[in-house]
Amino acid sequence: MKFPSRSRGGGLKFNITPMIDVVFNLIIFFLVASHYARSEAVVELELPEAAGGESDPESSGRRLTITLPRDGSLYLGAELATYEEISGRLAAGAATHGAGEVEVRIRADRQVPFSRIAPLLRECSQAGIQRLRFAVQGEN
Repeated sequence: MKFPSRSRGGGLKFNITPMIDVVFNLIIFFLVASHYARSEAVVELELPEAAGGESDPESSGRRLTITLPRDGSLYLGAELATYEEISGRLAAGAATHGAGEVEVRIRADRQVPFSRIAPLLRECSQAGIQRLRFAVQGEN
């Protein structure tokens, strides 16, 4: 009679492959989330103060952030842009997702005159976008 050379009660075996998959997915999620969080605040601004207002609600992901620093440049997200490029993106976003689903967030330095903001508001109106937000800081 031949006896087995190893014992059959080798104990529990733990498969860590699913755990490694979850960890890698979490790492990718946080890398992407931190990229989007950083891309909005590429340019340091002195935001205007507001006595009232609401905190930033959860966004549906269809937000376009337009930044107007005092040096006269214009950013769409983290990239330099022109009014024509922004107009095209607003129209494309409204056509693709529906004007009611697109949100525009305007971050303008407190030194920026309204004459630079008015064309953006006009373009949003022409594209049918009604969800506009202005980034402000609360009273200290």
